[in-house]
Amino acid sequence: MSCQNLIEAYEVDIQFPDVSGMELLEMLMTRSEIARNDAHLSNVERQRLSAADNLLLRQSRQIYAAIQQIADLAAWRRNNNVPITHWWWYLDVVAQLPVALDTFMGLTQSASVELATASR
Repeated sequence: MSCQNLIEAYEVDIQFPDVSGMELLEMLMTRSEIARNDAHLSNVERQRLSAADNLLLRQSRQIYAAIQQIADLAAWRRNNNVPITHWWWYLDVVAQLPVALDTFMGLTQSASVELATASR
């Protein structure tokens, strides 16, 4: 699947947070596939991805609630060696943050390290 197709799929998926936890896990896998192709994204694709990521963050509690009914994200991360840069696999942590999620998108390396520490 091309980067554009992956982003389109992710954009559609994030519009429907009321689907099953399994479908939401598949959405997170799509997001990881996009990340693996990051070097090939155009500026427009990066902007679209950022908008979809913002929506994911705003809906993180709802999405995590559905996923936790079928999967343990912490175990998933360990079993699949998920890199800390793939923050979407840390919705269990993000959903617990007391800060406004709209401002959370400015993930930096230090923020990623804090997520790793909080998830242990």
